[in-house]
Amino acid sequence: MQAFRESQELNRVEIEKNENKLEWFEDQIEEDRNEGLFFKNLGARKSLDRAEAREEMEEIKEVIKETAGSKNRRNIYLALMALLVVEIADSFISSPDRRKIAVLGAILVALFTQFVNEQEMISEAEKLEKGLEKERSDQKK
Repeated sequence: MQAFRESQELNRVEIEKNENKLEWFEDQIEEDRNEGLFFKNLGARKSLDRAEAREEMEEIKEVIKETAGSKNRRNIYLALMALLVVEIADSFISSPDRRKIAVLGAILVALFTQFVNEQEMISEAEKLEKGLEKERSDQKK
């Protein structure tokens, strides 16, 4: 029984020693991975502060709303789409070259998809803004 306890104690000490080596090895791997990188401590995780995260999210959504929602950008998309429609109609009438019409149609579809996507982003940002304003007014009450 005494020999079993001694071997058990030796095994426990060896396990602790191996765990310490493993911990040191993991730290060394993380340091080596981050050495010389532009962004340090990629593996380290910061504690998340919800208030700061919410503020950053609001700032990002405001920037998205400003860039995606500019009327100049919307007008440029509409002008390009109108120009493509005119060119497709002209190509169809003058010489029905299907390859040219197909390419112009693909470009038109891509422009239209981008235009719709940006309009949805604007509407989502406006809904979120209204929801945040309502939440703030409810909290003040």
